[in-house]
Amino acid sequence: APPGGRFAGPRPFFAPGEAVRSRRRGGAFRRWAFRCGAAAADMAEEAMAAAPPDAAAPAAGEAAPATQGEEKKQRGKPKDPNAPPKPKNPFQKCCAEARPRIKEANPALASDLRGMANALKEEWEKVPEDEKARLQEQYDKEMVVWKPLMEAYKMTDGYKEFFERKQDWIDGRSKKKLIKKHRKDAPKRPKSGYMIFAGEIRERVQKEVMDAGGGMGDIGKKISEEWNAVPEAKKAEYGEMSVRMKEKFDVEYAAYKKTDAYKEFMDEKIKMESDQMQKKLKRTKLGDAPKKPPSASALFRKDFLPTFDTKGMKMGAIAKATGEAYQALPEEKKAEYVKQADKLREEYEKKVIEFKKNGKFSSFLKERFKVKTRENKILRLRDAPKKPKSVFSMYAEAHKKEVPSGKGKGKGASALKDKFAQADEEEKKALEEKKKEADQKYAEDVKAFKESDKFKEFLKVNKDAETEMQKDALKILTVKFLNAAPPAPPRTPFAIFVSEKRKATDAPEGEKKSKEAKREEVKAMVKEWEKLDKPTKSAYAETFKDKQKEWEKEVKDFMAQDIWKEYIAECKEFKVPVKQLLQNKGAAIKQMAGGKAMPAKPEGFPERPPDAYKVFCKEKAAEGNSMQLLEMWEKLGVDDKSKYFAEAGKAQEEYEKDMETFKSTDEGKAYFRECAKSMQLKKISTAKKTFLKDMPQEPPSALKAFLAKTIEELKKSSPQLKGFELKKQADEKWKALTDDERATLMEQAREAHTAYQEKLAEFKRTAEYTKFLSAKLSSAPPPKPTGAPAKPLSAIKQYMKEMKGLGKSNEELQKAFEALPEEDREARKRKATEMDTAYQEQVKAYQSKPEYKSWMKMKAVHDKRTQLAVAKSKFCTGAPKKPTVAFTFFATDKRSTVAKENPDLKGLGPIQKKLGEMWSAMTPEEKKPWVDKEKEAQEEYKKALEEFHASDNYKAYLKVENRFKPRRFGLGKGKAKSKAKAKAKSKGKGKGKGKGKGKGRGAAKGIEEPENMPKRPPISPMAVFMKANKDKGWNLKAGSEQWVQLGAEGQKKYHEELKELNQQYEVAFKEFQKTPEGKKYLRLKAQADKKDKEQKARDKFLKGEGVPEEPKRPQSALFMFMGEKRECVSKELGSGKVGEVAKKLTEMWAALDDAEKKTYEDKAKEKREEYDKAMVEYKNNDAVKKFDKAVQAINKKAGKKPKPKSKSKSKVKSKEAKPAKAKSAPKAKVAKEKAKAKAKAAPAGRGAGRGAGRGAGRGRGRGAPAAAAKDSDSD
Repeated sequence: APPGGRFAGPRPFFAPGEAVRSRRRGGAFRRWAFRCGAAAADMAEEAMAAAPPDAAAPAAGEAAPATQGEEKKQRGKPKDPNAPPKPKNPFQKCCAEARPRIKEANPALASDLRGMANALKEEWEKVPEDEKARLQEQYDKEMVVWKPLMEAYKMTDGYKEFFERKQDWIDGRSKKKLIKKHRKDAPKRPKSGYMIFAGEIRERVQKEVMDAGGGMGDIGKKISEEWNAVPEAKKAEYGEMSVRMKEKFDVEYAAYKKTDAYKEFMDEKIKMESDQMQKKLKRTKLGDAPKKPPSASALFRKDFLPTFDTKGMKMGAIAKATGEAYQALPEEKKAEYVKQADKLREEYEKKVIEFKKNGKFSSFLKERFKVKTRENKILRLRDAPKKPKSVFSMYAEAHKKEVPSGKGKGKGASALKDKFAQADEEEKKALEEKKKEADQKYAEDVKAFKESDKFKEFLKVNKDAETEMQKDALKILTVKFLNAAPPAPPRTPFAIFVSEKRKATDAPEGEKKSKEAKREEVKAMVKEWEKLDKPTKSAYAETFKDKQKEWEKEVKDFMAQDIWKEYIAECKEFKVPVKQLLQNKGAAIKQMAGGKAMPAKPEGFPERPPDAYKVFCKEKAAEGNSMQLLEMWEKLGVDDKSKYFAEAGKAQEEYEKDMETFKSTDEGKAYFRECAKSMQLKKISTAKKTFLKDMPQEPPSALKAFLAKTIEELKKSSPQLKGFELKKQADEKWKALTDDERATLMEQAREAHTAYQEKLAEFKRTAEYTKFLSAKLSSAPPPKPTGAPAKPLSAIKQYMKEMKGLGKSNEELQKAFEALPEEDREARKRKATEMDTAYQEQVKAYQSKPEYKSWMKMKAVHDKRTQLAVAKSKFCTGAPKKPTVAFTFFATDKRSTVAKENPDLKGLGPIQKKLGEMWSAMTPEEKKPWVDKEKEAQEEYKKALEEFHASDNYKAYLKVENRFKPRRFGLGKGKAKSKAKAKAKSKGKGKGKGKGKGKGRGAAKGIEEPENMPKRPPISPMAVFMKANKDKGWNLKAGSEQWVQLGAEGQKKYHEELKELNQQYEVAFKEFQKTPEGKKYLRLKAQADKKDKEQKARDKFLKGEGVPEEPKRPQSALFMFMGEKRECVSKELGSGKVGEVAKKLTEMWAALDDAEKKTYEDKAKEKREEYDKAMVEYKNNDAVKKFDKAVQAINKKAGKKPKPKSKSKSKVKSKEAKPAKAKSAPKAKVAKEKAKAKAKAAPAGRGAGRGAGRGAGRGRGRGAPAAAAKDSDSD
């Protein structure tokens, strides 16, 4: 290979026994050159020819070539047998020739290294200068051959293996030097018995062996022979001496380990080991990494130095001259070097990416992190407190001499375990106490150590190492996995616009623009973008959405591949977060702002079709400039536009059908349900930001304020502590406070809370808070049922819908509608009127359907719940809270004491459990103080509740609540007393002007209203006004404003109209009550209400825990007989028909004589007596008594008295014998009874009592006149 070039021949390899290891210069070079190729062989021959004749001869005294066979283990610095032998310099050649002569002349110098070196130096000084120059010239030629060979060899695996062995030897030598340095200050290790004996006889044995002509090996052999001849008793004495020395050494070394010198040694040692391990990792793991390419100046230096004379110049001067020469180059020549360097740099970056993809670099990062973590732990946690021994370990240490040593059953640890199992309990308890003390001390030491600077430094270094690894790992994972992911689409519609503009410009290919030029280009495009109309921007937005969807699909496909699973696995291995390719940043921002992002649209969600203008834009986008599309659209005539409107309308109809189908699916229902939740949360969040800006903030409790302040102080003093550690230390400080300190903090918190309550009460009286409650508590009304007629749009709204895609405001569209030709405008209005008329007819027909009535009921319930919730939040916030029970008072008083006495109990749960056990174990006398507290709290609560019930806020709430209570409709002349307040069975609203009791109207549960039942008129004059102006399209707010503007005079008309409507309604309802349908409806309604009340009473009193089941009524004698004989009769008749079997059984019972019947009658009597006893017990139950009382009250309110008990025949007869006094009763009394009977069937008035059904509240006014007796319902 040429000088500086790479070796191109076969990889050189030399077996350990080959002749290349000989030092004969010519043969070694020739053999190496033969293996390395012809070019190297030529250079080797030239070098050998130029060498002196004796250069190839073996030097005297040199080692002979290695013989085949077992090779002796090398000692000292490793040598590479496979490397090309380096030529000897002139001094080495001189020494090789002179050393044998000097040894022969003076044999003593053979073992005197310093003397031999001085003698060789004198020999070199005797060499003439001409000879030195000749040898130097020969050496230079040999080096010209050797250098390229060595460069080629360094690229082989053999050299890398040798270099590692050599470096390991160097590292080991450095460590030995450090240990040797340390041993100077450390106590000397004790000698063994043999070494003590050897030290005593060494001088004598050495003299004897040397006199006999022996060597160092013979001395050791002689000492060993004499040791073997020593008696065992003497050997034991030497052993005892060694043990005593070892005990002394252990004490001294333990003391030495606490010195600063030992700590410095250990620090130096671990730092050296860590540095050596990191360097080895770089050599072994990153050896194949591509080498950094040379810069432009380095490429120039490579070409410049061979042509530049550097003799006699220092490195600094050479570098300076090279730099000046590079600066003097013409710019064209410099550009060539720069271009060449850029090309090499690009190739290098590609190679680096490929290298980082393999597992070596990942392995290097993990191993480097382990090395740094190990160094950090040993350096900074060496002084950390050691965990105390377990009870068994302490026991084993005390008793280890009592068991035989060794491994296996009955020895060592196994024997100690058996002994520990049989140990005395007192000894174990003592050891446990000792262990507890040690654990407590260990916890204190750990706490103190964690506050030290060493531990803070440990955490910081550990965090830095972890961050370093994670940063490099993220780069690797990006290169290895994420670069293969689909490229992200444009971020905005404007980005698509910029991309199209840049493609349209004829920029030279490969031309790079500066950042400033790009910035100016974007500024110009922003101005163009702003000039675009809204529909054109919408078209770009649609394109953006399409690209986004395509990209999301590609990403999902990518994430389904194995490469993504590998990426997630490596992320877990490196402990780095997985990158979310499909992360919705907008949703995350909304979530952080307090709202909730709208749910993602399902795959089957129908896409909204484009309007007419967008259809036009899509068709014409390829034909003209996008900025001219709006002008083209406006120039189109009505006929030209009609085809686009038709196409858009057809697509809209299909979309609506698909949407209806989607809404009916489970997926669609779930999606819209989530949408409603998101909208509700968004509405609440917006209401908070809008209306609660000035709401006072609740101050923290005493504990919370103390923890926050303490944690803030700890963060400043101990920034290395983590969150849970800060919380733990703050908790401990809170527990360590005295009762006085804690009472002071709690008093401050109480004062702050009192001030906050006053400010909050004042704020809740403001209009802003009322608006917030309305927004928060108002929920979406129940959706209209499917099939309900949709209200058509007015003429102007229909026009605005058609022109929606033009991007114009509502005001501009209204003006455009007014500017339409008169005929077109009138035609649109006529069409809208026709559609409205058809809609009204559809509504009228639809209102008679059950689904409409069901929807109206749900809507009424929704309105009621919303208004009551708002009223409760507004007026009942000051209601007193129910007092706590006695146990809660006890737990509050004793919790801190229990926590201090039981430090092992962590958290509220275990402490609360302990308190519960203590409370259960207490006697009533011990519980009395807290029971008294409970009674006092109950009395205070009752007083506070009475005060609250007398407050204006509660009265205001009752007014709202009373709006939704059922109203009843009075009868008669309306001046009844307190009895008139009895609950009517009403669901509707009466219109009378008196106070009378009567039956209200309204559908009972399961009973339909008759068609001829009159409809209730509006409830207020304003409702009459709104109904008269419903075509104006006012909402409630606008209608209220218009009503106020009317004034008293304008409103008078609607008051009179409402009065007239009420009178008409009363007359109509009287007539309705006279009809068979009305009578039947009121009767059925009363029956249904009574059953409903009885069922509610049954559910309330008889379905709780501890209520016995009602005894089953026993069978009569006949039924017992029939039960016994039914099966036989069925078989005899061969028929299972109930009627036939019952008839036959009845005949058989009638044919029985009295004796046979008596058997069954006696059984029935026994069963009846058992039933009566069970029934007495059942009736004595408290719940059953309450139920019976409730049923009696229901019957009484319904106007029915319980049936009187049957009287004996004698009493009946005596009564019949008495003259009837009823016939001689006064006429007034008869009239009064008739009036009572008639009152039950009177028409509905506005009663003063409350209806038992779901009526609309109470009314007042004059009752309707009584109905005639002849019209009563006789059936």
